[in-house]
Amino acid sequence: MENRMGFMTIFELLNITPGDAIKVDNPFSDSGPREVVPLGLSRNGISIRAIDCRYGDIRYVSGDWSIYLSDDRTVELRDFPYIKQKIEEWNSLKLEQEMAQARAKEEVRLKDIEREFATLDEVLSTISIDNLKVAVTGTLPLPRSEVKSLLESKGAIVMGSVSSRTT
Repeated sequence: MENRMGFMTIFELLNITPGDAIKVDNPFSDSGPREVVPLGLSRNGISIRAIDCRYGDIRYVSGDWSIYLSDDRTVELRDFPYIKQKIEEWNSLKLEQEMAQARAKEEVRLKDIEREFATLDEVLSTISIDNLKVAVTGTLPLPRSEVKSLLESKGAIVMGSVSSRTT
């Protein structure tokens, strides 16, 4: 039933014609069953994009929604083999992405460990800050008192706040 590109239309999946309404029910809603007019499968193929006949707005019928069949049986969307396959592909892709993200974080940590950092003292020793008025603001990796005493030991004048007098 899949077309030559490996995709199935919603009309092939549900064996309906365009414009037909189907009855669905969201298990997480108290509003009960509703009729929707399917427009197509979502891009990832795991839900149905449809027009809600009650209000005319677009709804996504997800895998856990019940679909009422013409013989009054109900089946969850995820139970259709095509949808089930697409959900498995989606979950597999998500898992691969999460694993790749975890690997990238680990690689970054290893690179940080291997990187050499200059200390604040080393940086301040390379520039002249004699009589430079500075204010210490923001979040610091060490206590403000240590930063203040380090700056003052290099000749800076540490102000209490940023003003027109600070450099």
